[in-house]
Amino acid sequence: MRTKLLLSILAYYGFTSACNADVMAEQFQQTNQMQIRSQSNLWQRMRDGFKLDHTETKEVKFWEKKYSSPKYFNIIMQNAAPYLYFVVTEMERRGIPLELALVPIVESTYNPNAISPSAISTGMWQFLNGSGKRFGMTINSDLDERKDIIKSTRGAIAYLQYLNDLFGSWELAIAAYNWGEGNINSAVLKANSKNFYDLDVRDVTKQYVPKVIALANIIENPSKFGIKLTDLQNQPYFAIAYPPDSTTVNNFISQAGIDTNLNKKLNPQYNSLSYNVSNQQRLLVPIANQLTYLASIGQSDKFQSQKLQFAPQIQQASVPINTPPQQNIDNTVNNDDPIAMLANNSASKIQASPQPVNTSPQISPSKLDINDLLSSNQASTNYTVAIGDTLYSISKKFAVSIDQLRSDNNIGDNGIQVNQTLTIRTNG
Repeated sequence: MRTKLLLSILAYYGFTSACNADVMAEQFQQTNQMQIRSQSNLWQRMRDGFKLDHTETKEVKFWEKKYSSPKYFNIIMQNAAPYLYFVVTEMERRGIPLELALVPIVESTYNPNAISPSAISTGMWQFLNGSGKRFGMTINSDLDERKDIIKSTRGAIAYLQYLNDLFGSWELAIAAYNWGEGNINSAVLKANSKNFYDLDVRDVTKQYVPKVIALANIIENPSKFGIKLTDLQNQPYFAIAYPPDSTTVNNFISQAGIDTNLNKKLNPQYNSLSYNVSNQQRLLVPIANQLTYLASIGQSDKFQSQKLQFAPQIQQASVPINTPPQQNIDNTVNNDDPIAMLANNSASKIQASPQPVNTSPQISPSKLDINDLLSSNQASTNYTVAIGDTLYSISKKFAVSIDQLRSDNNIGDNGIQVNQTLTIRTNG
């Protein structure tokens, strides 16, 4: 009974802070201006952010062999290319191990239009209807924000952070993302262990974490597996646009000079080309097409020669917070791995996405916000305590010690309070 009560309390507070994922992301981007890794190659940046145990267990070795087909591995990575910079940057800002940027490969092969075999989850993070709504996603016949690149990524990161805070283990967080925190908690209690490999879990979940580790091992040492990674520059592929006035998706496609296929990769949440996008809704446009888009709407004067910081204009979603998050899980057991399905389906062709283009100048944040979360080289930053935060969770987010947090902020035995501003010293 005590365990159930504790879980209910944790679920409530975790959900309260997690459901407003856009707002939480904005707060982190405005306050946590840590140094963005400056490598020219995104693969190396990811390697530097790997933190999990990469031990080659029997299961990991199996998936290393399964995934190390040069042809199909690079097709999948090229499929991920437009999104990886954004996902990696969002995770890096929060101190999340970058192995978790590989979860959408296991979920959907980084296809934002993917639909589960049972047709109850969708998007590159494969949110269910209920869990999507609880993370502030609108879902109807015209708009399905589970496919929204920005919103679904922030929702998934918020949920994964909550799961890690709950279990104190990123491996268990990954497993719970697949099977639900209730099932993983029961397995932990039964095994009296927080080692993922000690747990008695369903086979799909038993293979889920090893898949992520196997993919990370291939990226970490591609030559070992006969893989030559495609060149992926450490720069954004897309920018975020807020149209000045309501416009149809079809008009945006024409204004941005892109085709419907590329728009479907960047703005898949809009289910119709005739959907009217308001000036409060986001549209993603390739960096290479920024000037084309601004010129077409009479705002080419917004171009600036200097790079910009990311300053999103986000409205807080109205989301119920009095219920714990629905497990983001499709209980239909699907043993068909997305990468294996791609490899085995000769009719399935994924067109390699064009490489991100480094165009200069950039665009004013008043209308178009670049997802290039540039560093400010600050030695310290401020963080506002949110519901559910603890000194432990904050220390993990910013990779600082609890003692340092206490010392820098004169925190006594009473701990921290919601809305309290903390000074965080970084190594930037």
